[in-house]
Amino acid sequence: MSLSFGGIVFEIIDKFSPDIAKYGGSSLKSSMSGILIASPIFYFSMNAIYSSLKTGELNKDSEVRKWLVYFILFISSVVVIGALMGILNTFLDGALTINFIFKALTVLFIACLIFGFYFYDIKRQEFTDFKVNKVFFLVSLIFVLSGLIASFFIVESPTEARNRKIDDMILQDFNNIDYALQEYYNKNEELPETLNNLKDSIRYFSLNFVNPVNNEEYVYEIVGEKKYRLCTYFSSSNILKERKSYLDERWEHSQGYNCIEINIYYE
Repeated sequence: MSLSFGGIVFEIIDKFSPDIAKYGGSSLKSSMSGILIASPIFYFSMNAIYSSLKTGELNKDSEVRKWLVYFILFISSVVVIGALMGILNTFLDGALTINFIFKALTVLFIACLIFGFYFYDIKRQEFTDFKVNKVFFLVSLIFVLSGLIASFFIVESPTEARNRKIDDMILQDFNNIDYALQEYYNKNEELPETLNNLKDSIRYFSLNFVNPVNNEEYVYEIVGEKKYRLCTYFSSSNILKERKSYLDERWEHSQGYNCIEINIYYE
């Protein structure tokens, strides 16, 4: 749960302090999934354990309980050390200083919260007063809910994610068609009249000429001796996309019907 919470905070930091040198995609959705699944299990389990301690059903000196706490502390130590090493490595590799500071503080805060509570819990002798437990769980619950609520404001909806994936498929089709057209021009010194001509001459390209959303063929038009355009409908826009891929940079489009012109670079 703490790992997922930290992941959400990291994504929020990257959202409001974007680093153009950052590589890799977003882990926000996996962190949200982790916290949605792990949080109820954690709070339910802890409530059951401390209820048993309060009623005497579970012995405070139980070896199983102690080993469980030590195991949690060990795993937490490994995660904290790994997280700090990863953050430091990204900083030394050129990450923004402000991002490094906030992420390091996030890890240290989570570590202090976990270690502080469990060291207190393993050393305590009486289990009649649970004020500290209530404070810990209340504070942790507030942070977990705050992070989860904040993540919903920056994560794309399932519909947006689906539209983006479909548009990525279209861009991949466009890119494959472009490679085929470049190769066709290199061999024939002219552009084909239709895209269907590519299927007969360029056999090693995996080509798709149909939009997966409306099942309409992509529109292909020759606009110059060494220039053509491809047109189709897009479900979303990639113009303001934060983390653009090579295809997004090359095939920039808005939502709706778009025509994109491309030059032949073969001489």
